[in-house]
Amino acid sequence: MPTWPDSRPKTLLIGAGVVGVAIAEAHFAAKRAFCLGDANASSLELAANYFSQHGGNVESLPELLDGLHLIAVSPPLREGEAEPEPLPSLMVIESVVEQLAVKQDLLGKLSRVLQNDAILCSNTSTLRIDEIAAGREVDAHRLCGMHFFMPVHQRAGVEIVAGGGTDAEVLEQAVEYAGAIHKRAIRCKDGPGFIVNRMLSPYLNQALLLLCRGATAEQIERVAVAYGMPLSPLELIDWIGATTMFHAGRAYINAFPQRVDPSPMIPGLLKRKRLGRASGCGLYDYDRGERSQNLSDAAAELVETYRTANHDYSDGDVLRLLAIPMWIEAQQILNDQIAESMEQIDAAMVGGLGFNSHERWSSIFEEIGENEIDAAMAVFGDQFAAMRAPETKKPGR
Repeated sequence: MPTWPDSRPKTLLIGAGVVGVAIAEAHFAAKRAFCLGDANASSLELAANYFSQHGGNVESLPELLDGLHLIAVSPPLREGEAEPEPLPSLMVIESVVEQLAVKQDLLGKLSRVLQNDAILCSNTSTLRIDEIAAGREVDAHRLCGMHFFMPVHQRAGVEIVAGGGTDAEVLEQAVEYAGAIHKRAIRCKDGPGFIVNRMLSPYLNQALLLLCRGATAEQIERVAVAYGMPLSPLELIDWIGATTMFHAGRAYINAFPQRVDPSPMIPGLLKRKRLGRASGCGLYDYDRGERSQNLSDAAAELVETYRTANHDYSDGDVLRLLAIPMWIEAQQILNDQIAESMEQIDAAMVGGLGFNSHERWSSIFEEIGENEIDAAMAVFGDQFAAMRAPETKKPGR
């Protein structure tokens, strides 16, 4: 197998879109040199200019694969500052479009052209690792998930996802690598949405449903922050972007069709090309990265288009309707053995979603109590599918 030249950084990031560049920025901040590749020469040029303007040394490299343009980026070091320790293996992290065939094709080619000890990581948020590994010529033993969260610079964690065929040594090196770029590794098994997105999907969908049933954007933000979230779920939707939201939502709906009433708001945003923060407009408007105080006029019009009720929800109602679906999903994650313990889920809430209460996330539900949770599910279960306990097991049992 061809070897990776010793003169190049032993980190290869593929994808220079919004998420890919955010991952590259995390490497840059950690003083970890990297190579960045993309099929779109213009996107790569923009990334090269960005890192050059921030003091990085940027060098153009020959194509690794046909049509895959490549640069090497070395972050600036202060006087006397040492470079990070070299990596034992080449670490490859792809963050290309969330389409199974595209990822399988790329990772199959990389399996062929890179040496046998190269570790292949997919920053997928909606596809299962085993589905990707089933692609022609993909080396399943070298493949794992390395799922970053948006906004990457504000999230301390990264999910390390074990596929059915992933070698144990590959997982250990991926966990160690997460620490090398100053991220906390959240280990989990393969499954729809892993831990974080599986819990996040009903939470974000509930926020959109509430918006169209009487809760205001200001109330949703106020309650979410009091709950312990770092920002409004509506603003988080704009950070993630409508396209990724659509794919993630579809993956969750396909996996758990009885547990969600999908909001039409995301397809509505897509049709109107309000793609989120990176495009300058989504549920909110953005001016040089600053969010508008109120929902955009276009989003407010969408809310009225899809309004199904005009209930007067109390803040307590909104809290229960946002939080309890996450608790229900956490129980199912444990039942499905995606996570080994509630401690892992608590860590995922902090590292993946930025939950910042002085308490453990799960302790909130211990304080609310089983009877109160059951009562809220009884009151709202007819209105929201996410408030119904799955038939397999009642949450909290």
